[in-house]
Amino acid sequence: METDASMIRTLKGHSDRISAVSFCCDGKRAISGSWDNILILWDVETGEAIRTFKGHLDKVHTVDVNSDGKRALSGAGDGKIILWDVETGEAIRTFEGYLGWVWAVSLSIDGKLAMCGAFNKSLSLWDVESGKQIRTFSGHTRDVWAVRFTTDGKQAISASEDTTLILWDVQTGEIIRAFKGHSEKVRGLSISSDGKLAVSGSWDNTLILWDVETGNVMRTFKGHSDKVEAVCMNKDSKFAISGSWDKTLKLWNIETGEAIHTFNGHSAEVCAVSLHSNSRRAISASADKTLILWNLEPFLNQQGSANASQAVPEKP
Repeated sequence: METDASMIRTLKGHSDRISAVSFCCDGKRAISGSWDNILILWDVETGEAIRTFKGHLDKVHTVDVNSDGKRALSGAGDGKIILWDVETGEAIRTFEGYLGWVWAVSLSIDGKLAMCGAFNKSLSLWDVESGKQIRTFSGHTRDVWAVRFTTDGKQAISASEDTTLILWDVQTGEIIRAFKGHSEKVRGLSISSDGKLAVSGSWDNTLILWDVETGNVMRTFKGHSDKVEAVCMNKDSKFAISGSWDKTLKLWNIETGEAIHTFNGHSAEVCAVSLHSNSRRAISASADKTLILWNLEPFLNQQGSANASQAVPEKP
């Protein structure tokens, strides 16, 4: 297998597919979730596992860490959403309201709200401190695979197996607009820090950059040879990194749509990716049961090679 010089280290400890990963705010630690039913907190500088989080009774599909890195939220196939104390590994509380798989969770920046997407086509909003459900959101016609709050917490975007994304008013639960452009289920989702842009990854092998205010497709990114499972955009919206069933990650220039670099190292599909707060490193999770820490810095000032994959501009 071809490997990449930008690989810093491989992290091993899970016994099954790793479906989720999220950096903590300090950039020195990350939390992963796996089909082995557990989460692991990692020291990414050493590659060592710091602690294990046990409480789910089925596959962990999703994890998010709050802005101060002290709490994490996970969702699993047991229908449970668990809020964890990152420092101790103890479960603070369990939100129970689903009868099946929870595919997606997101914490608001202030850590007061949690939004979750599941197999039942709906999303739910929770008060984190009380553990009470505030409201549900209906609009998708298939499973909800991803959800993210905007920075101000007033809106959220979800992505679904029904091939669409929806922008929601968090306070009212109303649909603001739907985003249509993918031809297969949408699995990956990331929102810019100003809330004006979103990028999605789909099983149609593409990524799409969206204008959140209009719902219009700004450009389509083509280059992966198999399903796109994950995507993460950096804070200033200059680049995004995606993970695919083709076993690679790609670093994209948002403005030009060029693929700056392709990262090789995993031996099975890439299921999740998270960016360090300084955007110089990324960590990926794979069905090969490993995580890889990547150095992005050598590629950040590149405009893409002459033979890089080019985004397809949309017709006016």
